[in-house]
Parts: sequence; C-alpha cells; structure tokens
Amino acid sequence: PVQLDFEHAGYPFGPVFGDQKTRDELNAIGIPAKYLDVGVVVQPMYYYVGHITKFVRPGSRAVHGLVDSSFKDRTFRPKGQSVAGGGINDLARNGIEVTVWPCEGSTRQEWNYNNDKQFQVFGHDWLGVPTTSCLSKRAEKDLGGLMLTICNMTEHDSGVFDIVPVEEDSGKIKIVLANGKVGADESCLIIQPLRNYGGAYGPRGGAQVNLGDCAHSWAEWSYDQETGEILSSVYSDVGGDVCLTTGWPFLQVGAFDTSAAGDDGKTVVILNEAGESANFVLKDGDDLILTSSIPPHSIQTVAFD
Repeated sequence: PVQLDFEHAGYPFGPVFGDQKTRDELNAIGIPAKYLDVGVVVQPMYYYVGHITKFVRPGSRAVHGLVDSSFKDRTFRPKGQSVAGGGINDLARNGIEVTVWPCEGSTRQEWNYNNDKQFQVFGHDWLGVPTTSCLSKRAEKDLGGLMLTICNMTEHDSGVFDIVPVEEDSGKIKIVLANGKVGADESCLIIQPLRNYGGAYGPRGGAQVNLGDCAHSWAEWSYDQETGEILSSVYSDVGGDVCLTTGWPFLQVGAFDTSAAGDDGKTVVILNEAGESANFVLKDGDDLILTSSIPPHSIQTVAFD
C-alpha cells in the first residue's frame, strides 16, 4: 500500500520516530494527531520484524529460550528494594490476559490487594491516560483464561478474593474466589499449564491462570504485599518460580537454531519493552556467551556459533 505521509523508510530500518514523545510533540513534528487518535502505530512493525527477517533466515527453527531472573536479583528490582521497576505498566488495561512468567520485578507483576479484596493493577495507556484494572472472576470464553476487567463488583466481572493460608506451609496461601457460583473447593486461583509443554518458551513462559481445584499444587501461591508479587513455585523442579503477570513481561527473548540456513549456528533476539535499561547474561546451556545491557524500548540481535 502507499505509505502515509508520516512514514519513513530506508536501509536498514530508517530513522526512528515517536519513542518517548508525547502526543503533542508527535503532532508538532508532523505526525498528525488524527492518526494517533484512531490507533495508528507511529513506530511501524518492520523495525522489529527486521531483526527476525535479516538474521533468522528460511530453514531456521525456534529453540528453547526464556528470560529468567527468579533465582537472583530481579531484572527490574534489585535485591533489597521493594519498588517495582521497568516503568509504567502499559498493560494494566481491561481485556489483557493474565499469565505467569519468570519473576522480573516489574510493574507488570505488581498487584495491589485493595480494600474490596480485589487484585488490582495500575498503569497508563499508550497515550499516557491513567488506567486501572482488576483480576476477573471468570475465564474468557475464547482464550480460556482469566483476564483484566473493570474494578466494579456489581456491574462487571471483577473477582473478590479471600487469601487463605496453607496450614502445612506458613509461607504459602490459596487465593479463593468469594463472589462466584461454584463451591470454594473449586474456586482457587490456579495455573493452567500450557499444552505441548509450552513450546519454545517451555512450561514457565506464559501459562494461563484460571479457577479450579484448591487441592492441587497449582493452587498454592505466595503473596508479598510490599512488592506486590504473586508468586508460584510449582515449576521449581523445571527451572524456578513464576509470577502473576499482566499480559507478558517487559524483557523477552526469542532463540533460533539457524545452522540449517547456512548462517551462524544460533541467533537470539532480545526485546526490552520497559522504560528502563536491563542488564542481562546470555547463556547457551551452561556456557556463558556474553554479559551486556539493553537500553529501554529497544531490540538487540546476537548471532553466535
């Protein structure tokens, strides 16, 4: 299609417009507000896709890759600090799916248990308008997992939850829906395992949450009111803890075996959606590949044998 007058292209990816600019600033440099108002993305997707198409050629295959800071300091919250990092949560919006990912200490994994006994998140949308949403009380019929919804108990699907200690383990709790139609024994917040063992991310990368059997280990959590983390250790034998997440984490990775395409043996694409830099260590199994940092709102590609 013909490009709009504010689009720019060029090899390899062209100049970048829009990053960290307000709506008024974008309008002032010639990107009409009317496009922003209807949701036209200022930063075209080909800036991201270019990292895939240039380095991950036909014949490559996805392999297991996952960002994990569950064992040490959180990526966005250093040890000893309680304030979540990563910048404002832009996924604290109605209709976003709730999942579990390795804990990163970000605002996308920060939950407030409010006075109405709802689990609430705060953030803003892409135009900077403040947002807030709560954990729903029923699964979305098409996606099959719990979502974020309006924090209104009488008119919408927001859940009211009781926090019940697990008697045999003082550090664990069960989160039980109190305003549902099913008995309490079948109304616990549980992890809903991914099919096919989770694919390239593995079982800890993006499993849904739902309501179900309180007797199962999937229904056991830890909740730190100071940091806002809702944490599960159910996958500790296959990698480590996971945290309740709005949508997906800020720091993500995709790993590919590119040897069949005639290129370097492996390619890793790292994406940081956060408003803060992220330090990381890249490992291939037990082998250290590099130690580096990725700036906010950026993407990096690493190719190695």
